[in-house]
Amino acid sequence: MLRRMATEGGARDAGNDAGRRGDGYGTLRLVFAFIVVADHTPILTGIGNSFMPAKSGVDLGAVSVGAFMGLSGYFIMRSWHRDPNLWRFWVRRLLRIMPGLLVVLTLSALILGTLTTTLGKRAYLAHPATWDYVSHNLLLFPQQYVLPGVFTANPYPSAVNGSLWSLPVELLGYTLIAVLGLLITFSRFRFVMVVFAVAMAVLLQRMVIGQITLPPVLLLVPTFPLLQYLGMYAVGAAIWLYRDRLRLSWFGVLLCVGIDFTLYSSSMVEISRIVTLPYLVIAIGHLLPRRLWLPNWLTVANYGVYLYGFVVLQTLIFLGMRMPWLIAVTAVPIALGLGLISWHLVEKQAMKLRRVLIRRRRPAPEPQPPADAEPTAESTGAPTAESTGEPAGEPTERMPPVGPPQHAPASS
Repeated sequence: MLRRMATEGGARDAGNDAGRRGDGYGTLRLVFAFIVVADHTPILTGIGNSFMPAKSGVDLGAVSVGAFMGLSGYFIMRSWHRDPNLWRFWVRRLLRIMPGLLVVLTLSALILGTLTTTLGKRAYLAHPATWDYVSHNLLLFPQQYVLPGVFTANPYPSAVNGSLWSLPVELLGYTLIAVLGLLITFSRFRFVMVVFAVAMAVLLQRMVIGQITLPPVLLLVPTFPLLQYLGMYAVGAAIWLYRDRLRLSWFGVLLCVGIDFTLYSSSMVEISRIVTLPYLVIAIGHLLPRRLWLPNWLTVANYGVYLYGFVVLQTLIFLGMRMPWLIAVTAVPIALGLGLISWHLVEKQAMKLRRVLIRRRRPAPEPQPPADAEPTAESTGAPTAESTGEPAGEPTERMPPVGPPQHAPASS
């Protein structure tokens, strides 16, 4: 009986711990989403690249993007570790990001575009670029940022939804996890993720100091953020892989802040952030006190906030608003409302398709213990490390929202 109670209690504690950390990370995601929406306002109104002074060396939107990349690397690596199957991995990933993307593209092209274009409605709908906007952005490579005659009088007329530029980076991050994840699964050489992160940091450092010259665009994505964010993605994944050796602590958080503060006036801070930023946000998400959690019903909107925030800002500016802080304060709650609608009506419903597309083999029936055998966790149905797919002592994974909010191309 004592053995049974200990096993069940441990399983409950693991589940509670997973919920605690998940809530911490969900809170960070939504906060970063709000920051990105607000910090797009200066560039869209033509007053600068960020609300932060240029001499601070901090672009709030770009830093938030890096934070999301680190978090994504951590959780997507965790998802792969739980179920290292390529088909199921890609089904989960694409069902998480594509349905919401399809809806925002369709609404932007057919409803918002029709109402705001300077062309006649018939000419607008007959224009090939109207339909290319949906198809190109849904395929992610290449992307199209403008719609015919839409927002052409805005101070920033070159993008209807500039946040979409970073979705290809997210997709490349998925590919990184799938490829290196397979190698790690079969070889147990988890250091390859660290090697990849170091390679990205070295390339970026050589690029910053002018030792090498790379094309401005690689894989149809701006080269500088591509290298930096993939490096952060790999660091986030490495933190998960080395969770048995790497301690997440407030001392580590302060150390990362201190390193960035020391280098803030130097271009080298962009290289140091490849390591410091993922550790900082993953540690804070892990350690965040319960009283600071935002409720789950709110944090599920983070991907929708990312999808709709830029469009909301451009629309408010189109309607005549010009005060940056007023635009930001107005746009954030609107984007939150649209994000919640997107989650409940689109994203959550689409994720149910996993039950149809992912069919897992049922495990062979366990042999029944003798009638006089002592009850165990397996015989009573209590969750165990083996049944959850996690190593002993690790919490069961919760499906995290994927798809970090991103900054506009010109502000990266």
